[in-house]
Amino acid sequence: MFLHVRTKREHFVFEQLWGDFCEERDLMFVERNLNPSRYLLIGEGERYIGTVECAPYQKPEESNAEFFYPFSQNRLITELNKKRVFEIGKLSISKHFRGMGHFKRLAVILFIHALEQKVDWYIAVVTKRMYMYLRSLGFQMEPIDEPFLFHETLVGVPIRLHAWQGMKYLYSLKEFRDVIHATPQAQQLIQENEKRIMLTY
Repeated sequence: MFLHVRTKREHFVFEQLWGDFCEERDLMFVERNLNPSRYLLIGEGERYIGTVECAPYQKPEESNAEFFYPFSQNRLITELNKKRVFEIGKLSISKHFRGMGHFKRLAVILFIHALEQKVDWYIAVVTKRMYMYLRSLGFQMEPIDEPFLFHETLVGVPIRLHAWQGMKYLYSLKEFRDVIHATPQAQQLIQENEKRIMLTY
């Protein structure tokens, strides 16, 4: 389903997949996070088909998200300075595997990461297309500023997401909950955090 990247080879595969996505979307490959948690999405035939990266948002100069949008200058972010804030980045699915339900697995990775790291808030710059898709699913992502152009054909939206609310909503959707129930690591974390998060159907 997914792999927490640890070895040099896994990092190489991750960077290849993300590099292909950057080339496809004409995005700059930015690497400023010092200790990110990286995950590879695994598809049929044990093929690596997607990426996502999470890192503590602490120093703007060490933030990939800050490269694209000045989060450190936005009041809605600076007011979170006593919270556990992480940034989401390098979120991709290889073009031959899109529209096949794999996004649910990426969402479960973030579900697990939020529980493991006790995240309060996530921040990210997402494409407008991804933003509209997530909003259509009912996720209460909060845009913190106006959309902006990465370049003439790609629009970005800076957002923040309350991790606990996001997890509860994710768990309330049957199609996502089924994937969570099929993931032993997620089930164990839910049991360990049962009183704190109070997930319901």
